Amino acid sequence: MQARSRNRTKNARTVTLDERIDQAIFWLTISALVVAPLAFSFYQIVSVFNELKVVGVHLTTGLIAILWLWQLVLRRVNQRSAQDNEFKWDLINWAGRSPARWALVGAAIWVFAQLASTLLSPLPVISFYGGDEARSGYNLYDSLSITVIFLSVALRFRTLRHLELLAYTLVITGAIAAAYAIAQHFGWDDIGGNAGRTRPIASFGNTLNFAGYMVMSIPATLALAYKKFNREWLSVVIITGVLSLQVTGIWIAGGRGSYVAGITSLVTFFAISLAIGNKKQNIRYLGVLLAAALITAFIVALPSNLGDIGLSRARSLGSAFEVGSASTNIEAGLAGRLNIWSSTLRLTTGWDLPIDEPMVNTALRPLFGIGQDMYVYAFPLIGNPQSRLALVDHTHNYELMVLVEQGFVGLFGFMMLTVLLGVATFAIARRFRRAGRGLDATGILLLAILPATIGKLADLQTGVARISDLAMMLALFGATIAIYEIANRQLRSSEPEPAPEKAKPGSATALTASNQTALVAVLVAAVLFTAIFATLFVGWDVRRLSASRTLALGFDAETKFERAQVWDEVQKKAPERESFTFSLFEQYLEVAKQQHDGGNPEEGLRLLMIGREMLLEYESRDPFELDTQIGLSKTTSTLTAWGYNEYAQELADRALRTADSHPAYPTIVGTSATALTSVGLHELAIEYADKAIAMEATTQPWSKAWYAKGRALYELGREEEAIQTLITATEKQPGAEGALLAHQVLAQIYEARGNNELFEYHKEKGGGTVTYLE
Repeated sequence: MQARSRNRTKNARTVTLDERIDQAIFWLTISALVVAPLAFSFYQIVSVFNELKVVGVHLTTGLIAILWLWQLVLRRVNQRSAQDNEFKWDLINWAGRSPARWALVGAAIWVFAQLASTLLSPLPVISFYGGDEARSGYNLYDSLSITVIFLSVALRFRTLRHLELLAYTLVITGAIAAAYAIAQHFGWDDIGGNAGRTRPIASFGNTLNFAGYMVMSIPATLALAYKKFNREWLSVVIITGVLSLQVTGIWIAGGRGSYVAGITSLVTFFAISLAIGNKKQNIRYLGVLLAAALITAFIVALPSNLGDIGLSRARSLGSAFEVGSASTNIEAGLAGRLNIWSSTLRLTTGWDLPIDEPMVNTALRPLFGIGQDMYVYAFPLIGNPQSRLALVDHTHNYELMVLVEQGFVGLFGFMMLTVLLGVATFAIARRFRRAGRGLDATGILLLAILPATIGKLADLQTGVARISDLAMMLALFGATIAIYEIANRQLRSSEPEPAPEKAKPGSATALTASNQTALVAVLVAAVLFTAIFATLFVGWDVRRLSASRTLALGFDAETKFERAQVWDEVQKKAPERESFTFSLFEQYLEVAKQQHDGGNPEEGLRLLMIGREMLLEYESRDPFELDTQIGLSKTTSTLTAWGYNEYAQELADRALRTADSHPAYPTIVGTSATALTSVGLHELAIEYADKAIAMEATTQPWSKAWYAKGRALYELGREEEAIQTLITATEKQPGAEGALLAHQVLAQIYEARGNNELFEYHKEKGGGTVTYLE
């Protein structure tokens, strides 16, 4: 016994610090890929649905980057005793003819474009942190975080075991998410409270992100059907069951673009399988897929209040391609996508932004775009007229999103990355087929990774990816590079050893530095990044998470006063959070009006000014945010109505600015016209009212615009024109606020004329309640 113990001690190899860091980075990467799809505000632990995803990804990727940098420092320190310890690297010789390595160069160009885009952004702070937590994945903080995941997988997952665990992570997280979505479909969700939705969101917050994740997980799961386990029959049963959950998940999600992407991933799967596998293996894969489809058919046939969502969505695939409507409203299906795409392409010729900027910035827009997370502010300038006040924050095409926000340099980098990943996929499959390796462990990983990557790229053409599925997508990009390197290494080892090559001369891209210089450089980088990330994470993520947690705890406060205190506390903790600040402002505005109308004007004014100051603080950070601009316009119009005429000019300025920055939204333009006539700018009011009226042909009638024009005409003494215009306002949308206001002005006109019958009629109509919301 003691002899065996001594032998184990003798044979045991000491695990070095470098290896421990490798292990830590690996497991942190896996943790990030679990957190991104599965973490959310379960049991209302926080008040923002995706908060835990974003914070978790930021934390894990920040730690990965810190460990990686300090590992480089330690390696440079250890190199001091070596004779040839210079740092040498040559891009051309390193990349050679490898599409995977040149794909990494494309990724570097893409990241550079993101950095430049943020620096040139009209709102760099918004481009770095993001304007709204619902738009995750497109600010620089999120982008750099998921890029760390990409680099970690591409450069550090260089063993089959590492990639196997990555595939298992995709399969297991996909299965858990799918099971949760199925539970939501059948009316159960005690965890997140999202049961009963027409299309389930699982743990993703959006059904499209969930469906996009299934596109990746389905081929990865199917690939495992031929992997050799201890109990083969049991493993096939389990894999078939898991696959059926995922197929059911994508079916009930009802994303028609995801259906096409899922088919694309399976076509790619069987194309590679036919190329490198044998007949028996392909029959087995097909059998497992058919068995999973049968189980899916059974599950969706079970009684549900929602019916068979997938069937209705699949049947509507044809209607999704209909584009014949005269309306310019953004609709579902291809018509809506084409609407957005055509408008966005106009943006790529003018690079419009709601701000005057230096000529240098304007000149660089085609190269680096309008700025990270800025699309939502640019679309209203170039979009087609819309009936609904629904802002578009994504192009519904990832490449187009990259082009708009990161310019042609960013698009070039992303396309270089993805095209070369496609080339690498084809090259690996062809070499495996020539080598006759069949579906060994490496071949199974090829089937798990490559079709999932291709399928997700197809999903990006019409989808709206967020951090919940972008993290795994970038991981698969990295895995494609890693599997290419592993497969090439294996194939080279089985080939006759080539004659030794002569040393290649250095190219123009060669870099050489002494070990001391390299050590100082990485040490400075490690120290700076550690300090910056610690400050950033505590000052941004932890602070906002704390506010979100406080609000979640305060939801159930016993009294209204306690709930108000909670809202006040969280708004002060995170004043840059629009969902907190604007929600609290609306409460202040409502209570202020109640106090003023109830005979307490001083208290009403005090409360209104508190709400106004909150919005002014938010505006200093993000002057383009629409809710904030609408809120500030409400405060100035209320103050003007209360007799504080010193705010009249501000009301006019805000009305003009809001209308000019949202010309695609007639409801905003018409409301601005109303504000302009209320402060005596009647000619301008008519001009802007006519702009809203001109959009009726492709949207809907706008009684408020007709009212604004009619009132302005009346104030200008053009009474007959005013009467006809105001009557039109009452007919366009009976019961709308604009119609009621038009009746009131008509009553005023007919009272002055002594026409009591029409006066009484319009007075009665104008005193009604709003029954139609414009």
